[in-house]
Amino acid sequence: MSLLDTLGLSAGAKVARRRSIGGSDANTIMSGNAARIIRLWREKRGEVEGEDLSDNLAVQMGSFTEPLNASWFEKATGYAVRGIGEVAVRVWPGHPMAATLDGVVCNGIAPIGIFEAKHCGVRNTDAELFTRYVPQLTHNCLCAGERRAWLSVFKGNGDWVMFEYALDDDYAETLVETEAEFWRCVESGEPPVPLPPDAVKLPKPVGVVEIDMSTSNAWAEHAGNYIETMLAADRHETARKELKLLVPEDVSKAFGHGVTITRTKAGALRFATQGE
Repeated sequence: MSLLDTLGLSAGAKVARRRSIGGSDANTIMSGNAARIIRLWREKRGEVEGEDLSDNLAVQMGSFTEPLNASWFEKATGYAVRGIGEVAVRVWPGHPMAATLDGVVCNGIAPIGIFEAKHCGVRNTDAELFTRYVPQLTHNCLCAGERRAWLSVFKGNGDWVMFEYALDDDYAETLVETEAEFWRCVESGEPPVPLPPDAVKLPKPVGVVEIDMSTSNAWAEHAGNYIETMLAADRHETARKELKLLVPEDVSKAFGHGVTITRTKAGALRFATQGE
């Protein structure tokens, strides 16, 4: 058996996955992506086979690095990760929910939340990462009966970020309702309709606070100055580039309209304005 044969879902797990909504399914259902949602709906109805991810390097890399991710999280936080691979099941009115946990975060021997490990590319911003996995974090918290979660992410091969999430009851209610509607469609055969963009207010990681400063006069003054000077800085940089292009290569000094450009012995162009 090769290493790749040990990664991913077993045949039995793939069959079981069709019978409930899992954490990664939650990400799809809340994504607003119609094509992905319809594909998942057809999978749950048994009309198509689940996507074969055995040749997806990013997915296999994430699976392979989960133990290292958990160890790195433990080293960085002082918490312990236990219960790796445990399955949590919860049946809500209307639909069955299940989650295969990457782990349970423990402070000593006491569980304090769930652990979620990811491995992604370096182009993803931290905000994009957290937003992408909020549905899964919420879903898994509900399945496990926990109110806190930690998302531990390797970005490429040289960066690690971690987010703490406190269960948001309003968002959790919307998630459960949306999952229940999706499952109703699975059972009825009616195609599901994606949530409209920005239909749900996404929670933020613990420690991230946003405030509206539109009523602050001081903020308005400085924001106006910032925008004005930013535009002026752009015009200034464009003018520098254009003026340099106007200086012939065999000219050591060009001047006019209050601006002088001189060429150093090394060939660099130096700017001066009248009075300097």
